[in-house]
Amino acid sequence: MNLAFLRLIASASMLCSFLALSAIPGRAQQMTPAAAARFLEQASWGPTISTVTDLQASGITKYVNAQFKVAGSPINDIDPLLEDGGNGFISNQVYQNAAIGSDQMRQRVAFALSQIWVVSSNKIQNEQGMTTYYRTLSNDAFGNYLTIMKDMTLNPAMGHYLDMVNNDKANPVKGTEPNENYAREILQLFTVGLSKLNRDGTLQLSGGNPIDSYSQDNVSQLARVMTGWTYAPAPGGTTRGHNNTRYTDPMVAYAPNHDIGAKTLLDGGFIGPGGTAEQDLDAALGLIFNNPNLPPFVCKQMIQHLTTSNPSTGYVLRVVSVFEANAAGVRGDMKSVVKAILLDPEARAADTSAPAKDFGHLKEPTLFISGLLRALNATVPAVNNLRGFGSSIGQDVLNAPSVFNYYSPDYHVSDTLLGPEFQLHSGTTAIGRTSIVNTAIYGNLGNGVTIDLSPWSALAANANNLVDAVNSTFLHGAMSATMRSNILTAIAAKTTALDKAKAALYIAASSEEYSVSN
Repeated sequence: MNLAFLRLIASASMLCSFLALSAIPGRAQQMTPAAAARFLEQASWGPTISTVTDLQASGITKYVNAQFKVAGSPINDIDPLLEDGGNGFISNQVYQNAAIGSDQMRQRVAFALSQIWVVSSNKIQNEQGMTTYYRTLSNDAFGNYLTIMKDMTLNPAMGHYLDMVNNDKANPVKGTEPNENYAREILQLFTVGLSKLNRDGTLQLSGGNPIDSYSQDNVSQLARVMTGWTYAPAPGGTTRGHNNTRYTDPMVAYAPNHDIGAKTLLDGGFIGPGGTAEQDLDAALGLIFNNPNLPPFVCKQMIQHLTTSNPSTGYVLRVVSVFEANAAGVRGDMKSVVKAILLDPEARAADTSAPAKDFGHLKEPTLFISGLLRALNATVPAVNNLRGFGSSIGQDVLNAPSVFNYYSPDYHVSDTLLGPEFQLHSGTTAIGRTSIVNTAIYGNLGNGVTIDLSPWSALAANANNLVDAVNSTFLHGAMSATMRSNILTAIAAKTTALDKAKAALYIAASSEEYSVSN
């Protein structure tokens, strides 16, 4: 291997790649391999030679509609033979499903949702809790956002993580008040955000300053709504005030611990007295769900996770309009929202022309690793050590450092340009990415994870064909002339088809261009 290709991927050069994206050739009348690979970077965990060919044959719309119908990959309960004490078992499954699962789009959307509705194993040190949580997001990924809101609110791992479980009404004798943690975070992080937004995602201002979208009193009133919920009892058991910890089923209400008084929520929304815990929760979630701030706050983040860190206001507005009412007039339909994000003219523009210079995003570590595995035709068993590779470059799956996720959606790489994933990026993690590529191609990823380079070796007899395939699959046609020349030189220096393929793959996958999706 030429040592020149082992140089660091410097943070500055990768950022430059993000800021000044390259042109993508293509034809308006027919989807090119590069355009297909580019779409699959956004809608799946990454392209492969075969999925690029399949997408060219089917077209984007048929692909998306077919993905909506694919059964979800299994997310199994904890193996009783494994030690329970974190998220290793479910993390293994996340990587396995990302690498080889047929429901690529569902799992990609579920992962995006897990970074909005954050639950972290740094507090939920229970495999079953994390597994039930992630399975819920996977099941709900193509449902309605209101369903996500309710299922996450009653998820026992979320209940423990943000202190809603066993949250009781005020007790004047004991001097206690309802815990406000979940009430605050569902507003701040999961639904409406801190500041009022226009429908295109821009801030509403008063006197040049942002306008709060909710008040402390709103939080306190909502905390009263969220009282009276506890873990579900074991089958055949009886619900008591504070049931024993149980992560397999949604939380249940215990009426004596619920505050039945009247509550006033967002924008004067009123919940009358005498309601049950279930009635009050449904009423409160309905008020939040119908708040005008929710669509732009949620939709912009979903766009950032799937396509670009810096969507235009027009892009946000078009997706928000679909969230507000799809073709059937339904609010919050996630199938329609995901389809709107992926098929939007701004997302698809660079399929046939050069992308806007501010379009795209840095692949977060889990996407980087999973995309590499898919491109290398990896076989990933249920037990693997991929979590450790992801952690080494800044993202331990389902173990975010806090409820604020691994990175902020508002993290800036310049005064005007957002680059959320760059908050995880450093010189050390850049080196780590190169190391993972080297290990995958020239070493061993361990624990039964294997790669199959035969489709690439089969192309090596013709150097230009090999480079073209690497270009479309890894760089969706954006390979620079310099990189192409370097790869051709490296190929010429090798004698076997396998070594030629490895050289080409290593140079492309370890480049800063591969780390940026545009």
